[in-house]
Amino acid sequence: MDEDRKPSVAILTFTDAREEGISSDAVERFLREKQAELARILGEGGMEVIDALQDLRGRNPKWYGLRSLREIDAVVRSLQAREVDAVVIGAWTWSPPMFIKEFIRKLPRPLAYYTENDPMSGNLSQLAATCSSLMDWSVNDFARRHERIFGDRQALLAWVRGAAATSRMRESALMLWGGSYAVKMDQLQDDFTKLKSFMVREVLLEDQYILVNRAERIRSGQPQRIRAFLDWLQAMGLRVTRDPKMVTAEALGKQTALLLAARDRLAELADENIRGVSIKCQHEIYSEYGVNACMLPAFLPFPENELGPQRVYPTVCEGDTKGLLTAMLLHAVNPEVPPAFGDLVSVGDDHVEFANCGAGSLFWARNSLKARQAFAAVEAVGNIHGNSGAAFNYFGVESPAVTVARFTRVDGTYYLQLGTGRELDARRFLSERLGEKEPRHLAGTWGKVVVDLGVKAENFVKAIGANHLHATLGDVTADLQAACRLWGIRTVRLDRDEDLLRFYDEVRR
Repeated sequence: MDEDRKPSVAILTFTDAREEGISSDAVERFLREKQAELARILGEGGMEVIDALQDLRGRNPKWYGLRSLREIDAVVRSLQAREVDAVVIGAWTWSPPMFIKEFIRKLPRPLAYYTENDPMSGNLSQLAATCSSLMDWSVNDFARRHERIFGDRQALLAWVRGAAATSRMRESALMLWGGSYAVKMDQLQDDFTKLKSFMVREVLLEDQYILVNRAERIRSGQPQRIRAFLDWLQAMGLRVTRDPKMVTAEALGKQTALLLAARDRLAELADENIRGVSIKCQHEIYSEYGVNACMLPAFLPFPENELGPQRVYPTVCEGDTKGLLTAMLLHAVNPEVPPAFGDLVSVGDDHVEFANCGAGSLFWARNSLKARQAFAAVEAVGNIHGNSGAAFNYFGVESPAVTVARFTRVDGTYYLQLGTGRELDARRFLSERLGEKEPRHLAGTWGKVVVDLGVKAENFVKAIGANHLHATLGDVTADLQAACRLWGIRTVRLDRDEDLLRFYDEVRR
């Protein structure tokens, strides 16, 4: 599937099936007008709109809304031939609830029922009758977890983005090179069978030797590829601070070869629709192969390489499955931004700092999709881990809105922790906080993102469900909550002290 494709939403409406009922020429014209209005709202909101009635009805039908099982079958056959992420049904007049139930049985997709207040139409009675029937009948999760939206157009758009994200993740795979987990952190593991039952299509596991073996073949047989990549980094302004142990020509060559091997392998597996990857790295890569794998989380989640545009792969380390799923979800709802990823480093009442062990997406060095802009703010320096290899140091920049998120699991129950705040200028904030012109604390060589979520540090630390955090630009919390409602996953706000304390108390009972 094309990661840049707009969220695709099918729209349709129903009418009264009774010949002697309330339907009339005026009502059917009204339905057509509301269908066109709904298409306009969604189209202007960035969606690909599939009008399910356009081909069926033609230009001047007597009836416009769907009103028979035969017509439902025809519409379903038409939509089955399309890539439909979600369905929005407009409730504008009375129609039998059984028709909507039959439709969602035959075309199981995320479903929203949308209407507005109109005391002359009977639409609220129809919505209430149908939606209660869907919950009572519950032929599938889409019927039971349908969304009801009453006139809130922004909520409608957020729901479509969230629903489209769940549909695309359901058709996707994630790759765990080296499997899960690292350094004996149990929370990085997960229940793969459970995840494949509702969230993703497949979880692929490959030994890291596949990358190491291919990297060695690239070093011996295609050294020009390594030179081309490193020359491109230099041309884009990325600074390299060499040293005799960590950042040597051999170390940079091996790191680059690992990245190229990963890119080659992902190209070979294109049919798997992989939407995110993890590299376990420690300790096998940096102890046995002798170099850390930090170029993967730095450069795989970036839309350019030395050859031109490339697909963005959200990338994490250490086999962190829930972390990778979080990054994939953030990217699915906000594909313009490669998600941030890092270890929780420091927390205060005015900030949360996270910085990955060696690298995160270099987008966050300048919040830019252009290598020439982002890389100029990046320095390759000796990592604090491993026998050799560079870390990629940067300081995140200011942004008025950023969403932080993290999947966690308590006694087998999934939660999504999420919140929105503002991104701070990491260099200035940390310099002032630490009293250093150039902050060099624990994560001094790592790429750092600092966010103010507006909560007390004590409450945040009590409730946070992992040592890894993830972020995207903008406030997409409504989109994420819509996705979680479809999955049946509870959400916990990281930007509300009362939510943090409530979660802390609940999960310890």
